[in-house]
Amino acid sequence: MSVPIPPSQPPYPQQPYRTAPPAPARGTAVAAVIVGAVPILLGGLWPAISISLYTSSNYTLAGVANAAFALFTCLVAAVALVLGILAARRNVGNRLLGGIAIGLAAAQIVGTVLSFASSTIGSALY
Repeated sequence: MSVPIPPSQPPYPQQPYRTAPPAPARGTAVAAVIVGAVPILLGGLWPAISISLYTSSNYTLAGVANAAFALFTCLVAAVALVLGILAARRNVGNRLLGGIAIGLAAAQIVGTVLSFASSTIGSALY
């Protein structure tokens, strides 16, 4: 005697594949760190340029160039500070790079302000 074969059951429905959420964009954070590093890297090159300006005995040009360079680096640092704040506030993944950019920019801005203050006080006393 043969055993009757039960009717086949319909297959289970396929579960949809779950994809990982997209990685957060790091463009703003990376740009903030790069822009924050530019004034510091330029600050390493500036003494060589500054020395050549002072040896030319044109002290007025050297003073104007120093002031223009300091203002330029301060403006670039301000841009890095804004980009760093935007990157840190956007999502959690960018907080580290945003914080690094904020630290670099803040150090550059504080250094520039203290440099201007010390040269102003020094010129007033001298």
